[in-house]
Amino acid sequence: MKKLLMVTLFMLWSNVIAAAEPTGTTTITRVITYNEYGGGDVVFKVANPSASCYGYLINKNDAGFNANLSFILAASQAKNKVKITGHPEQKWGGSGNNWCKLYAIEYPE
Repeated sequence: MKKLLMVTLFMLWSNVIAAAEPTGTTTITRVITYNEYGGGDVVFKVANPSASCYGYLINKNDAGFNANLSFILAASQAKNKVKITGHPEQKWGGSGNNWCKLYAIEYPE
């Protein structure tokens, strides 16, 4: 019983880690904003995306939308290095490509 519990917990933990996929250090190469689609979606591409993500998405209804949009625009304009983490399983419906939902964006050390 104890072994079954440990295996189950490990599988759940593995799925949580796999849910968010990070890039290496990269730069933002393109930002597209939509006036109406998705209620104000913003998508952006990076020079070196993760294996599963063509680009990344934020939505106007996201709690961190304003902070993330400011960060994305500033990093894009300054050509700063960033690291992006996205959710490959949360795809954007506005394209056939796999635009992943943004989980986190950071300036690397």
